[in-house]
Amino acid sequence: MFIAYKKSGNDLITCRGTEWQCRMTAKDIDLAAYNTWLATITTQDDDGHDVITYPSEDFTIVECTDEDVSARLNQLGDYVNSNRNVGEPRVYNIKWSDSKVSAVTGQDMDGEDITIQTHFSGNDTTKDARLLADKWTAVRRDRDNRLSQTDYLALSDSTLTDNMTTYRQALRDVPSQADPDNITWPTKP
Repeated sequence: MFIAYKKSGNDLITCRGTEWQCRMTAKDIDLAAYNTWLATITTQDDDGHDVITYPSEDFTIVECTDEDVSARLNQLGDYVNSNRNVGEPRVYNIKWSDSKVSAVTGQDMDGEDITIQTHFSGNDTTKDARLLADKWTAVRRDRDNRLSQTDYLALSDSTLTDNMTTYRQALRDVPSQADPDNITWPTKP
């Protein structure tokens, strides 16, 4: 399994079965764009063999052969944005370590921690930030829906009532509230 991770921070970008699939996904390009890009960095040596000179990239690709990557990523499933919309990239809030480190993966039947040696560890800080951003996205989506229900009034030739203007402004101000889990929604007039 090939792993791509950011050079700064070692954050996992993707894992794929081949190096070229991993690079293509890390670069966020499709196969046609990848092949075009590859042609720009490929030359031939004196014997007519292709030589690829990769430019500097902000990620590193390594092959992981000493760990069951799929099993470990399943253990870290909470650190992946599995509830993403169609077309959105998978986001791993997981860090890669070149050398294996100890990680707690759960508990046994007696309640004792199970510790393994692994290259992967969850990153709680980025996971929490992603989950918070997801909550605010849902709040804004709800706010936009509520605004759209009164758009016909704002777009008509008639003047909005003061109550409706105040309501629409209060909806626009919802994202400035402190807690996405405890939104105070304005009352529609």
